Amino acid sequence: MRNFLYTGFLGLLLLSACNNSNKNKNGETADSANVHTELSDSFYKRLEGTIAGKPVVMHLQRVDGDYSGVYYYSGAWLRLSTDTIVSKDSVVLLENGFYDSYVDKDAKQSRIGLKWTGNGFTGNWKNDKDNKSFPVVLKENYPDGSYQFAAGRYQDSVKAEEKNQKSPVAEISVTYLQPKENNANASWLDSELKRIAGLDSVNGDRKAGFANISSAYFADYKSQIADQQKDGPDRGFMQWMNYTNNSAQSLAYNDNGYVVIDYFVDAYTGGAHGNYASTMYCLDVKNKRRMALRDVVEIDSNTLQRILEKNLRKNYHIKSGDPISTVLFDDFIKPNDNFYFNSFGLAFMYNPYEVASYAQGQIVVFIPYADLKGYLKRDFTKRMKIG
Repeated sequence: MRNFLYTGFLGLLLLSACNNSNKNKNGETADSANVHTELSDSFYKRLEGTIAGKPVVMHLQRVDGDYSGVYYYSGAWLRLSTDTIVSKDSVVLLENGFYDSYVDKDAKQSRIGLKWTGNGFTGNWKNDKDNKSFPVVLKENYPDGSYQFAAGRYQDSVKAEEKNQKSPVAEISVTYLQPKENNANASWLDSELKRIAGLDSVNGDRKAGFANISSAYFADYKSQIADQQKDGPDRGFMQWMNYTNNSAQSLAYNDNGYVVIDYFVDAYTGGAHGNYASTMYCLDVKNKRRMALRDVVEIDSNTLQRILEKNLRKNYHIKSGDPISTVLFDDFIKPNDNFYFNSFGLAFMYNPYEVASYAQGQIVVFIPYADLKGYLKRDFTKRMKIG
């Protein structure tokens, strides 16, 4: 599981709400009696506003009642997970920084209490460590160059032994995104999202495609059970046969004709622990193609490595005299193809075992655009409005 997922609720946040009776361009409506619409069980929302007194853009997803999301300000990404579901339209979210566990092992998570107003959220941001609290105001908005999506989930499972009530189970879960609009950009995005999810046919129905993937997964699972049983009575192998295969698409960026998809996969197939990884897909919707790093920066590998290592030290608070192997396997880190970006900078994602141990979790190195001045591609700079 991702290392930013936590549970527990230590205090109540006061939630405020307002009503809205107008229909906006984002498709949210309130009835004529000024009673705001309830939130659906599954959605994606692009939200703009302020948190802790700072302007933010938040990408918030809810699937079958479970919230997740990201937002950024001043170049920092923060991940969100569910703390407490207060009601159908109110929730408390945990705010998780990428580097919190390295900077302060005892860091207390901030909490965001949100209440849906019909076209956005209001509420409070609270940090118990500093005893600070700020109002939160977020409005759903999709400016030109951003896109609307629906979110959904496909799930299925199968028993290892159908007649055994205590039988191990194999489970599969797919959280997916689907464009809402009906135009050429949405059609291209739809095809890309299907490809990312591993569907063979981009023209077919998602659920039918996921059913085919499930069938193949369950057939392999049953085959493994049968192979083990050929060796005679169960010698304890069944305790390892509660398999899981989960994947999820989420938004990391959605502006200026670019969409960045975080495709997260985690699986357990026996052993001490499962494995997980994120693959970042940077999509140039305007030009209808997947992006490569050369579409963002034009820079030699040695210079980029130097900038990368400088920001690794900054992000993970590695002192100038200490080797970076205090965090990584080696005393160097090289750029990879698993990059992504937002309005403030470029980031590289390294999954467990890639440059550090499983216990270190995902290693993310964020580079502000200021450190890449002179290397950013002109078209990218223009579209991203980088000064």
